[in-house]
Amino acid sequence: MSFVRKPRPYSSGLPGTPPLPSVLPAPARQVRPERPRLPRPTLPRAGWPGAVTALAALGAVLVLLVGLSGLWNSAARDWQFRSAAAGVTDVVR
Repeated sequence: MSFVRKPRPYSSGLPGTPPLPSVLPAPARQVRPERPRLPRPTLPRAGWPGAVTALAALGAVLVLLVGLSGLWNSAARDWQFRSAAAGVTDVVR
C-alpha cells in the first residue's frame, strides 16, 4: 500500500467536469396488485420459563426412576439372599 498522496481532481489543473444534467424522470413503475394478507397463525411460545420447567420435570423423572430402580435392586438382592439362606438351612438339616 502506498502512502503517496494522490492529486485531487480540483487541484490537478485539469478542467473540471461538466455540470451534471438535471434529474431525469424516473421510469414509470409497474404497480403490482395488492395481495390480500392472511393473518399469521400465532404459535404458543413457551420461552425460557417453559424450557426450564420442562428440564426440571425431566430431571425429577430421572431421579425418581433411578431411585425406584435402586429400591428394586435392593429388594431383589434381599430376596436372593433369603432364598440362598433358606437353601443353606435346608442342606444343614
